[in-house]
Amino acid sequence: MNALFKSRRSRIGVLAFALAGLFVLALLRLTALVIFDGPRLDSLARSEHTGEAELAAVRGPIVDRFGEPLALSAETRSVYARPARLFASSTASERVKLAALLGMTPARLEALLMKPAPFVWLRRRIAPERAREVEALGLDGVGALSEYKRFYPESDLAAAVVGLAGMDGQGLSGVELQYDRYIRGEPVELTFYHDAYGHPIFDSPLALKSPEPGDRVQLTIDARIQSLAENRLAEEVAASGAKHGTAVVLNPFTGEVLALANVSAHPDPVRDRLHDSAIQDVFEPGSTMKAMLASVALEDHAITPTEMFYCENGAFRVDGRTIHDDSPHGYLDLGRILEVSSNIGASKIAFKLGAERFYRGLRTFGLGRRTGIDLPGEATGILRKPSTWRQIDLANHAFGQGVAVTPMQLAVAYSAIANGGLVVRPYVVESIRDAQGRAVLTHTPQVIDRAIAPAVAHQVNVLLRNVVYGPDGTARRAQVDGFLVAGKTGTAQMVNPVSGRYYQNHFVASFVGFLPANDPRLVILVVLYDVGHGHFGGVVAAPVFSQIALGSARALDIASDAPPAYDTASLLSIDRLLGLSRKSGAQLSDSLPGTESVADRSGASGTATPDFVGLSLREAFATARRARLNLSVTGDGYVVRQAPAPGSPLARLPVKLQLASVDDSPSGASARALARGARPNLSRRAP
Repeated sequence: MNALFKSRRSRIGVLAFALAGLFVLALLRLTALVIFDGPRLDSLARSEHTGEAELAAVRGPIVDRFGEPLALSAETRSVYARPARLFASSTASERVKLAALLGMTPARLEALLMKPAPFVWLRRRIAPERAREVEALGLDGVGALSEYKRFYPESDLAAAVVGLAGMDGQGLSGVELQYDRYIRGEPVELTFYHDAYGHPIFDSPLALKSPEPGDRVQLTIDARIQSLAENRLAEEVAASGAKHGTAVVLNPFTGEVLALANVSAHPDPVRDRLHDSAIQDVFEPGSTMKAMLASVALEDHAITPTEMFYCENGAFRVDGRTIHDDSPHGYLDLGRILEVSSNIGASKIAFKLGAERFYRGLRTFGLGRRTGIDLPGEATGILRKPSTWRQIDLANHAFGQGVAVTPMQLAVAYSAIANGGLVVRPYVVESIRDAQGRAVLTHTPQVIDRAIAPAVAHQVNVLLRNVVYGPDGTARRAQVDGFLVAGKTGTAQMVNPVSGRYYQNHFVASFVGFLPANDPRLVILVVLYDVGHGHFGGVVAAPVFSQIALGSARALDIASDAPPAYDTASLLSIDRLLGLSRKSGAQLSDSLPGTESVADRSGASGTATPDFVGLSLREAFATARRARLNLSVTGDGYVVRQAPAPGSPLARLPVKLQLASVDDSPSGASARALARGARPNLSRRAP
């Protein structure tokens, strides 16, 4: 009995031990499965029973300032494959049918499916109807997802500003890149169950969620002005043989960019969207620099408008090199230096100003630093520290050589002259709104710096008018019918990037100006790159400015200029003061009501100073025009004093006139007496 009991107990012990060992082994195996193989098995289970798909969000539209669409998105379908499953479940003939529907050869399809990847795109962004035909084949491992294709309804209009979106919906350049996080929207990752045959069962709550569409971006660009700028620029690029052209149209007070045009002699739709010459390329500004030189010199009180500079009759030696003017000149004041664009006169102004003060002034205008425009890839330009400038460098910088600016920097600098001295930040996006119309972002004008005082800005504004209307002005082709224009031409040699020396027959020609000069509404810059000798800024760029300016003024319904009002103590030429666009064969007096009855008091010989006393300001203008004289005027009303005296020999210096108003005061009585023809005693002080 004991032996039997012991035998049973032994068997039970062995069995218990064996069962315990098996339990331990099972536990170890379970632990290994959970710890080591768990993630793999979980993924396998999910792949067997669940699927994932991304529902793409529609990319937000980009429109011009009036809502005209410049970039939109349309729904398409993209076909994909899981190669292993497709090979396992299809025949060669079925794959041939699939290739035909996708518009590719069977060999091309096989090459795509042989890639060592669990997922491959077969065809991106095809018509939804074609995708449905592919899905109707019922091939396991082939499917289609919704995607959105970006297209540009106005073709290449404002291409560099709008930019480019890539195949996967991401922004690559321009506004598409700069504001990508607003435009791209929010896609939805959709998880769903499928049956044993792979058919989806959309019973997940996630299936009810829709992608969030991208925000709507409204630009400051005016499509009408943008189209005008691109067309006129393209015509001149072709006519002048330029390699490339750029035009910028700004509101000088707000910094809004109304047009930004880049035109190449050999257009490339993709390159033209990826590269923006107006903010990413630099050039030597040439004589357009002289307006900033004048502004800085006047602001710093280094010179006065009437100060005379000897221009060496066209050749001036500095540091062993010769600076030339296009024509020889003797003594010139600031207005004439700008009018004839004297390099020598500009150099001598820079010498009086000094390198350090000139450098500081250019920096306040924004040269050598980014403007802050809301577009990617902006260049800083080139403005070296004054400690590295030699005397010849200072002279060269005075007429825009050895300094490099972007077109946008130059347009912003002239905006400061136009608006009274303030450097404003330019911008191309006016506002961004979500799908419900709520404002997400709004831009407002931002002042970066004050470059010059308002009085100096106005003084330079007035002087720049003579560049357009003066008898020797370099920009007479920039005149705009009905509007008073102020601006400056520029022509600069291009640098050979290999040798570092200037080309002798490769130039950058430019003109930058604003109108109406009495109340500036538009600053317009035109730059033509790589033109041949003789294609000066006043010859090729100024006419493009005139065409863009006239069309823009009409588009914005800007009122035509009245005859410009007199500005106290400004030194003006007659043509500049009148601000009239000369027409072939027309007399200036014909354009001025009331001037036809003014007596000719310039003297029979034409060599004596006219008698201005007793004339109104308008009559004085007409008299001086006939005598081809400049005036320096103080006061308003009627002329009570003049120097030199009537009958004196004509001199190069301006005639100084003292005016007094006609009112009920004693001084007004004196002025009325003068108007009636009374003669003043010039030895006495005017009342």
